[in-house]
Amino acid sequence: MGSSDVADTVIRLSAEQVDADVTSVTPATHYVNDLSYDSLDVVDLSMKVEDELHVTIPDERMQELKTVGDVISFVRDELTQKE
Repeated sequence: MGSSDVADTVIRLSAEQVDADVTSVTPATHYVNDLSYDSLDVVDLSMKVEDELHVTIPDERMQELKTVGDVISFVRDELTQKE
């Protein structure tokens, strides 16, 4: 999966989780401050990202990922390690 595909998927899933307009979500978007995520939203997003992108995000690590860009970087790193 290409680098832009990862970003597009994470952005889409992040927006869908809280019914946000996908065009308003960027790598700089903060989950709590900008999208009003709560802890359940974070867990749900983590599961969706894992399912769609075939990576594992430990729960404690997901809590550290504060922006959409953080998740994109984490997923890219995980996919790179699998190659």
